[in-house]
Amino acid sequence: MTQENIVPKHTDVVRPKRLPRYTSYPTALEFDALDAKTHDAWLRSLPMCEPVSLYFHIPYCEKLCWFCGCFTTISNKYGPVETFLDVLKKDIRQTAEKTGRLKVSHIHFGGGSPSILEPDDFASLIAVVKECFQIDDNEEFAVEIDPRTVDRNKIFSYARAGVNRVSLGIQDFNEKTQIAINRVQPVELIAENMKNFKDAGIDRINFDLIYGLPYQTLETITATIEQTLKFKPSRIALFGYAHVPHMKKHQKMIEGHAIPDQKERQAQFELASRLLMENGYRSIGLDHFALPDDHLFVSFDQGKLKRNFQGYTEDKADTLIGFGPSAISSMPNGYGQNIPMIRQYLDKVSAGQSPVVRGLTVTSKDKMFRDVISTLMCYFKVDPLEIARAHGIEYDFAREFSDLNILVSAGYMKKDGLRYSITDEGELYLRAIATVFDQYFDQSSDIIDRCIHESEG
Repeated sequence: MTQENIVPKHTDVVRPKRLPRYTSYPTALEFDALDAKTHDAWLRSLPMCEPVSLYFHIPYCEKLCWFCGCFTTISNKYGPVETFLDVLKKDIRQTAEKTGRLKVSHIHFGGGSPSILEPDDFASLIAVVKECFQIDDNEEFAVEIDPRTVDRNKIFSYARAGVNRVSLGIQDFNEKTQIAINRVQPVELIAENMKNFKDAGIDRINFDLIYGLPYQTLETITATIEQTLKFKPSRIALFGYAHVPHMKKHQKMIEGHAIPDQKERQAQFELASRLLMENGYRSIGLDHFALPDDHLFVSFDQGKLKRNFQGYTEDKADTLIGFGPSAISSMPNGYGQNIPMIRQYLDKVSAGQSPVVRGLTVTSKDKMFRDVISTLMCYFKVDPLEIARAHGIEYDFAREFSDLNILVSAGYMKKDGLRYSITDEGELYLRAIATVFDQYFDQSSDIIDRCIHESEG
């Protein structure tokens, strides 16, 4: 999963209707201008004894997928990618000069399409990462894969570099849907990919699936899930297609096709979820599913599940350092986002400047509410006062409890002492329920109206 897509915060920007996914708190919608010197100071203050995670955003694809909501550009030639990699290496070295050679627990390559990189270039990039950070004992090294851009040679090069998890962008197995979204990848291609990854010793395999795409029906969703079950990936992310052509102009290419309405989308999600759980997968949080031997499943059972810009994760690090255009860093002091335009990113880093332009400082109260919301998003239950005590903060949650009690009366939540948990019916409105604790969210609207809006959005 790539990092959260961002809409800049300006007074003249109308915020999207869709509710935050709460992959961070405060959410990226609250980001404003951030002095790069502030971000540099945060980097320098990171303790050498604590592990960090690294995220690399590779902003290039060979072809444009019309459903895509990521920061990416299409490159018909490899030259721009090579130029970008040279600058990315400089960014890594400049950052390491500020942090020191920190130990790394997780590495994630997103995009765009990280699999666009040629094997020698990927190896060269990892050599620079190893030069600047301690990555030999990292727990997870993941790469997002466009199945159309990898072959056996490239896959084995990942294994040699230390990659131990891959996420395949499947989306859907229905050919009519694939044509409508400009991403045709026959099942035989996926089968070849799977064999090569297994032969290379990479058996932590994720499938990214999407519902709500053109021409998807309950019948095609069933067929896609049945095909997925044959491949038996250890983890599945099941996302809803976000149609935002006002933000992503290329999505207008989809508008001539039959896009499922909200009622159909919900039915598709419920059907896919049921089929996965009937076949050995556990539902994890909002949109993930995992087999019993997957690390996400284990972290969930141990109460260690977290949610960050890559979605649900077992990553234990409190710091995530982002590299590349639009990448976001999350540190104890706050969030920083790199400039999203590739040309300006290249210019800044080449000039020896920090590419960070936006972000915010987080307060102790922000961190408390982050834990409250994250707990709710991961486990569908929360005791806010218990979390406040753990943070050493006195807060009565008077308004929040009032809204939660309304949700209890509506049947969306239930209360046991001071612990609130979301009911099966309430799971449909998880993000709306999370807004109760969002101190930056406009609380003037009725909480039930927010739930209704989420069901229609």
